[in-house]
Amino acid sequence: MSIPPDIRSLVNELYQVLDDSERQATLGLFALRRAMSLFPQNEILMQYFSSISNFQFCVSGVRLQAEHIVGNILLDGVPDEDVQKAGDYLAALLHMAPESRIMIDKVVERLEALP
Repeated sequence: MSIPPDIRSLVNELYQVLDDSERQATLGLFALRRAMSLFPQNEILMQYFSSISNFQFCVSGVRLQAEHIVGNILLDGVPDEDVQKAGDYLAALLHMAPESRIMIDKVVERLEALP
């Protein structure tokens, strides 16, 4: 079975959001390393590091979930109802991604504002 076009576009959009989020988190880590080299014992910077690391872990987990869902859709004999449920779940993942991205954007903005 092939992936229905509506689910294929959903997966592509989800992957794009995840790629953008990973890039933003990487920028945050670069800014964080610079700040931590100046203030290595700063607890707030350590919390930012934890937040960005957790965010990257979550992005990896969502990507893995999406890959597994796509793999399951491609199996022979998957009922249309299950394909629809998979599409709904992918849509839910896509709608959660911007909320996480807003959080990481705020952390990166704070880091970039540091002297």
